Amino acid sequence: MLAGASRVDLSPPLPMDVVGYVRRAVAPRAFAEPLLATCCVLRDGGTTVAIVGADLVGMPPRFADRLRRAVADAIGAEMEAVLINCSHSHAAPWPGASIKLGGESSAWTSGERRYWETLPDAFASAAVQAAAGLREARVAGAVGRASGIAVNRRERTADGRTILGRNPDGFVDEDVPTVRIDALDGSPIATLVAFGCHPVVVGPEVPLAGPDFVGAMRRKVEKLRGGGVTVFLQGAAGNVLPLEAFQDHVGPEVAFGNRLGLEAAHAVVDADPRAMVLDRLDYGSVTPIGLYRRRAAANQPPQELATDRRLVSLPLLEPPAVEELEGELRDRRADLEARRAKGESRATTNPVEYHIAWLEQTLAEARAGGRVRALEGEVWAARLGDVAIVGTPGEIFGEIGHAVRSRSPAATTLFCGYSNGVLGYVATPEEYSFGGYEPAVSHRGYGHPAPFAPEVAGILRDTALALLEGLFAGAAGAAEARPGTDGGTGASGVAGTSAVAAGGPRT
Repeated sequence: MLAGASRVDLSPPLPMDVVGYVRRAVAPRAFAEPLLATCCVLRDGGTTVAIVGADLVGMPPRFADRLRRAVADAIGAEMEAVLINCSHSHAAPWPGASIKLGGESSAWTSGERRYWETLPDAFASAAVQAAAGLREARVAGAVGRASGIAVNRRERTADGRTILGRNPDGFVDEDVPTVRIDALDGSPIATLVAFGCHPVVVGPEVPLAGPDFVGAMRRKVEKLRGGGVTVFLQGAAGNVLPLEAFQDHVGPEVAFGNRLGLEAAHAVVDADPRAMVLDRLDYGSVTPIGLYRRRAAANQPPQELATDRRLVSLPLLEPPAVEELEGELRDRRADLEARRAKGESRATTNPVEYHIAWLEQTLAEARAGGRVRALEGEVWAARLGDVAIVGTPGEIFGEIGHAVRSRSPAATTLFCGYSNGVLGYVATPEEYSFGGYEPAVSHRGYGHPAPFAPEVAGILRDTALALLEGLFAGAAGAAEARPGTDGGTGASGVAGTSAVAAGGPRT
């Protein structure tokens, strides 16, 4: 196996709205630190795989496919073998989004659209630079644990509502699955780190663009590992926040990132991916001494490189009636007019405009007879030796990612949401009865007529496990699917069976 890695700057020209906080009223005119795309390319014979982590909020699948094609064409890979994962920092752009979530301007500006058009070349450049540095490599994985820095955000209030806050009884996956990719001389090429938590340590009152905790995490890992490129892959973060989120000043995100990076580096410090032998040397002076030295074995066991994917149909709930939407639109427009008359700032008018934009779009689709009842999504999987990576197209609840990782046949599995396009929130079926943002409102920001149906969680879980079983079928020493501990949620809190459509070719 050959591997190479690189990083490129994705920072947009300023001022430019960054998307994630609807109440954000000002476009940043400075950076907390640059936004990056980090890329790892692996090659084995005719198989080339590219894994890219990008400091972007997200992107729709059609835009992600443009970037994947650019990467694939640049390095001679198949598009289906490219994974693009967005870190989901709320102080970053959201290229290709249909509805703008907050900012200084209500509509996408020409400058923002021009920036979007630079991204295919930027991603291709990252892949080209990574491929130019290909060298013989070995891969190993391990799992750390970062306790106490993230929380389940589905807080239950005394009056029976569910808000974004802290739910001490809710499930949080504190694992930090990490992959170490080293050259045969032991020097680091890349480190892949997955963790499921919204990068929102810094809140909307800070007028800076940046990667939130992800930047500090990458620097810490690279310092402790002695180099290489760290690729952060956002995990199942749909219902997870930092314990102390939405800070009104910079600094806390660095502490969070350092803690996470320390655990990632610690997880793999002893996971040398090379087969080692121990040599004895005779040495002596007054008395004979035997010295022992470790070295890489001349014959390293093979490590398989492969990817697979499936396209799946993800059903939506029944959309609201047109009359209901029309009534809400009248109320929202009146509310916006009243707020503007009182001279309110965009911090309070932006949330109203958010709903109006969705209502107008949804009504136009309904009147044209075009409201969709299901969305097509891609579940992606890769095998790197005895390590697995799973990519899913949404803001996935932690229980779902944990169910996949705990039942995976791989020794170490990285579960990633926000991959190859982001379609919206995917909650566990149990959470629908509690309502709240993710299973009832969040689809508006993605421009969909209704939320995902509860069975989508099971579709994604079962499809991911089927892909992993196929990639690891017959592997010598492959672990059997392991039942996992699931924080008291029964069968991982995910019900339903898979409805899988024919997917792309295995590469």
